[in-house]
Amino acid sequence: MTGLRRCRARSSGSETSVPWTRAVSWKENTVISIDDDLLVNVPKISRQELAEACEDFSNIIGSSQETVVYKGTLKDGREIAVVSLSVPVHYWNDYVELHFHKEVIEMSRPSHENVAKMVGYCKESDPFSRMLVFQYPPNGTLYEHLHDGDGWQLSWPRRMKLALAISRALRYLHTELQPPFAVAALTSSSVYLTEDFSPKV
Repeated sequence: MTGLRRCRARSSGSETSVPWTRAVSWKENTVISIDDDLLVNVPKISRQELAEACEDFSNIIGSSQETVVYKGTLKDGREIAVVSLSVPVHYWNDYVELHFHKEVIEMSRPSHENVAKMVGYCKESDPFSRMLVFQYPPNGTLYEHLHDGDGWQLSWPRRMKLALAISRALRYLHTELQPPFAVAALTSSSVYLTEDFSPKV
């Protein structure tokens, strides 16, 4: 899934880095206008609800210097992946906040059966929280099915269906969705599978 791909690898770095470059000096005195109304069409989920869904944020499935990813289940039964930005408050300025807003809007645009759906976002001040919430396909990644077993579940007809579905998703993102949504790198590790082996890019 595009939104989770960068979060899968664990990192041993001792200091949290800022996910987006801090503004250069001439921008420090520039006033940035951030309009929360831009997010009105994206569901906002409370930190408390996400904490309950993710077993008090104990169910970690991935992390990097910039993010921690949790798996959880909402009260309505939907399985989710919660990407929490690990950025110290003193690094968080208006430019980073603006980028977060743009990221939420951008990730919420795609609507296709083979593209992972964004469920919502979390934005709270106490404690400081910025999170992106995605649907979580429960059948692992395509990479795991290709390399971590004997591959018996991936018959050649099923592999052809997967390839066609992934190509349809890319065609939608790159040519049908306006403006296009660029997928810079696509690997078998970034393709998640549902229980019926439908791929989610």
